[in-house]
Amino acid sequence: MKRQFSIIISLFFLVLPGSIANAADGASNIRVDYSCPGKVTVTYDLTTSHPTDITLQYSPNKSKWLDAEAVTGDVKAQTTGTGKTIVWDCFADNVRAGGFYFKIVLPSSPPPECVWINGVCWAPCNVDRPGTLVENPEDAGMLYRFNINIGWSSTSLVDSNGGTTWSSSAYPPGITTWEKANDPSPAGYRVPTLEELQTLLDGTKVTSTWTTQNGKPGRRFTDRTTGNSIFMPAVGFRDADSGSLNVSGTYGYYWSNNKQSVGNNGAYYMYFTSGSATMNNPNRNSALSVRPVAEN
Repeated sequence: MKRQFSIIISLFFLVLPGSIANAADGASNIRVDYSCPGKVTVTYDLTTSHPTDITLQYSPNKSKWLDAEAVTGDVKAQTTGTGKTIVWDCFADNVRAGGFYFKIVLPSSPPPECVWINGVCWAPCNVDRPGTLVENPEDAGMLYRFNINIGWSSTSLVDSNGGTTWSSSAYPPGITTWEKANDPSPAGYRVPTLEELQTLLDGTKVTSTWTTQNGKPGRRFTDRTTGNSIFMPAVGFRDADSGSLNVSGTYGYYWSNNKQSVGNNGAYYMYFTSGSATMNNPNRNSALSVRPVAEN
């Protein structure tokens, strides 16, 4: 019966198991087979030092690669192991005929200087001018309004383009996330998601301590398992209406890339004082610090 099924499937959907994988990325020994009508099973081995999300791609000619969307199995937060499997429901992806090659795609390697804390790799310093980090973890960097790629000084009301005019209505409407084109993070980094910022507040895995570094107050977040830590200075924020700098040295405000909704003025951020750290959602036109995460 199984032999008959294989013959029927091959008449309508021919799979070429000449899979491609870059062993340097950690994926190897890729095997392809059918598991049931309309589904393909891809088996692979993985070597990685951190939990990694996996993408399965297919191509008829090894030139244009497409993501297999309707997949189940070993695809999220995968660690080192052999015989991992991904089942692709090609019918669910509206792919019913053709000959394909497959490959396993891993995220690009994070920048070597980033710091792993609770499964997220953080930049060691704040964003300064667009596309750069400050030199030292205690340095303030520039302050940014949500989804705007223009930094504002933490000492005087001047922006990264040399402008000195603050507008209370600078925010571009109609979006709910920080767009890539407006991300001020340097290459290899991006503004963190709400969920990634929240990993720093997971008290079971991360400790959070108010301290000073080279005389600058802020909070140190430390991974309970590895001891890895980052220091985030208490820079304060620039007011949405006036642009004035507030609570510098006593509060730290750090953007996520998530707005509440299209019709709401708030966007999510983490803030901390000497007593606590939590999440909130200020006016999107306020200017806050950005501590980016690795893009992987």
